[in-house]
Amino acid sequence: MPHKPLLLFLLTLFLTVLQIQWASPADGYVEETLSVLSPEALGVWAGVLLLFLQAVFARRAMPVLRQAGICTGLLAVYWLLANYVTFDARVASWSTFSAREIWAHVLPASVASIAVCGAMYFGLSCFIPRLGRAKKSR
Repeated sequence: MPHKPLLLFLLTLFLTVLQIQWASPADGYVEETLSVLSPEALGVWAGVLLLFLQAVFARRAMPVLRQAGICTGLLAVYWLLANYVTFDARVASWSTFSAREIWAHVLPASVASIAVCGAMYFGLSCFIPRLGRAKKSR
């Protein structure tokens, strides 16, 4: 695997795990029962999706800034849905929460983590594809 897609995959994995751990409560989390919804598994799914998108964007010769914007937007939506599912599995499953009440808990908890992790992803995903270009131009 070339190093740029690998770096983008690892960035996606790291930031997804960070964002989900930041936004979701850890109480009630039992690894054996929620292994499919673990932050690591959710990060791998997001990483694979974004690698696929990066391959499509590369074939279309899309500018790096636009690629980063689209991927960051999709990742932010993915993170919000992952926070919803994680909250539902960890907290709401033990009580009687309606969908509206789950969103009332998830949205405020997700704003800061998605904003910070999204900004980090956008900045680094603009920077990573340009890593080798500076050396080649010398």
